[in-house]
Amino acid sequence: MKTPPSTAQRWLRRLSWVLVALASAYFVREVVRRFADIPPIEWGAATLAVFALAAVGIATTSAFIGLMWMLLLRDQSIRLPAHQAMQIVAISQIGKYLPGNVGHFAGRAVMGRTAGVPMGVTAGTLLIEMAWTLAIGAGFSALALLFYLDSSARLSMPQVGIVELGAVACLLLAGPWLGIHLLNRMAPALSARVGGGKPLAPPRLGTALAVSALMAVCFFVLGLALQAQAVWLFQVEQAPLLPLTFLFTAAWLVGYVVPGAPGGLGVREAMMVVLLTPVVGPGAAVGLGISMRLVTLTGDGLAFLVGIMSRGWTRAEPARTKGS
Repeated sequence: MKTPPSTAQRWLRRLSWVLVALASAYFVREVVRRFADIPPIEWGAATLAVFALAAVGIATTSAFIGLMWMLLLRDQSIRLPAHQAMQIVAISQIGKYLPGNVGHFAGRAVMGRTAGVPMGVTAGTLLIEMAWTLAIGAGFSALALLFYLDSSARLSMPQVGIVELGAVACLLLAGPWLGIHLLNRMAPALSARVGGGKPLAPPRLGTALAVSALMAVCFFVLGLALQAQAVWLFQVEQAPLLPLTFLFTAAWLVGYVVPGAPGGLGVREAMMVVLLTPVVGPGAAVGLGISMRLVTLTGDGLAFLVGIMSRGWTRAEPARTKGS
């Protein structure tokens, strides 16, 4: 029997929908205000090629996420072939556009169970994946401040050097280890349930480095897609990759953590307008909010189609536990 949501959960859900509505209303307002300022797109073969390449880049991030999941499963003594992990992620990712922004997680759990991965193990790896996503995203978002704040604001803030940034980065990356250690110690029964009958195993150092690298690559692919659109679609002369990547990551992170926004819809676009306007101008920022959403939808749809079609190209192999 399904447990009804608590009062706090109901209020959190209402608050999230209010935030989504306010962010969406703000973005729509900016589109109306800045519509005349959006640089006209010169449609042609080059423009279509840039749009297509950006969409393909977005689709490849599903493959990277699939590789991350495969590595995290191995640390839980579950071996799933790489092609099958990428296939499951490619298909399930489309679920993030369902209300609640959790459909892709549920889809991965259900498809993973069909492939032989216990749902508890999938839930555990998803928690670790989310922790690293938040860690890398928060680190990139912090770096975005270096490009967003003007010189006077920077001078009024405490100076942060490479040592301080390195310490913060190590603390963020250590989040999954600390979280799993606390879970195993304070709630062993829950840890065993999430771990598929045994305590959730912390990730290995090699897995941590690989997952962190793959996550960073995903964000830079998104940054490259955004830069290509800024230059080729909206004729932005100065569109440096690092600032755009870090600022977009900050916008993406806000859309990721706000519950209820399907794929960050509305929230991410509103943050893009706020963060990108000082770099590319208000018109291009609004235009990029629209075009990046279209590119993302196209890329996720492409990944979904490839994932569906690949089921007829490859043979499904059941997941194996270590030693089997």
